[in-house]
Amino acid sequence: MAQKKRSSNWRVWHRWLSLVFGLQMVIWTISGAYMVFFDLDYIHGDHLVQNISKPLPEGTEVSDLDKLLTRYPETKKASLEALSLDGTLQPVYKLQSDKGEFLVNAKSLERIEITQHHIEDLANRYYAQESADIESVVYMTDNPPTEISETLLPVWQVNYDDFGNTSLYLSETTGDLLVKRHTFWRGFDIVWMLHIMDYDERVDIETWWLKAFIIGTFILMITGIVLLLYTITFKRRPIGGAQ
Repeated sequence: MAQKKRSSNWRVWHRWLSLVFGLQMVIWTISGAYMVFFDLDYIHGDHLVQNISKPLPEGTEVSDLDKLLTRYPETKKASLEALSLDGTLQPVYKLQSDKGEFLVNAKSLERIEITQHHIEDLANRYYAQESADIESVVYMTDNPPTEISETLLPVWQVNYDDFGNTSLYLSETTGDLLVKRHTFWRGFDIVWMLHIMDYDERVDIETWWLKAFIIGTFILMITGIVLLLYTITFKRRPIGGAQ
């Protein structure tokens, strides 16, 4: 009789723990399946974009580095690239300093201001899918969507009217492609959040929520094992008592 009472107590604990932690176990299963099912390269959006860098034509005349550094002494790193702006391939210097990155014309050494027109043209050349219309272009300086880091601001967001609701994020000073996002990435981001139980930044895999639910799930497993042992014991007991 006492053993039956203890079994009943364990069963109550098991039911309550199942009620509290069972839903999260289902979420872990579904979110884990989603993350396994989709290829990570697809989630990252690698299929959406292409490399648009081109080599400089031979014999292209540019200003030498001494003149460049004299005019922009704050430069810490400089690279010579070819960039198509306003329909022509131009030699440009990409400069890095403590204030960030920017472009200068490699011949005149004048700073290049990236306009919305440039951004739209660059985005269309980065975009690797079949022709799709640009739905909107947004210049962001604050309150970015959760799909990008605030450290990228200010940034241009170019949204496409395609199957995946693609968004390309381009640098305001260089036109470089910084981030690409689409519907399946956003879905992945949600299930990742639910999986690791970081409902704020969605990057911390050691949240106290996650640790607490792992411990609770372990306790739930122990109560299940105890109930299984009780069940086996009762089934082995002879009916009508010992002979």
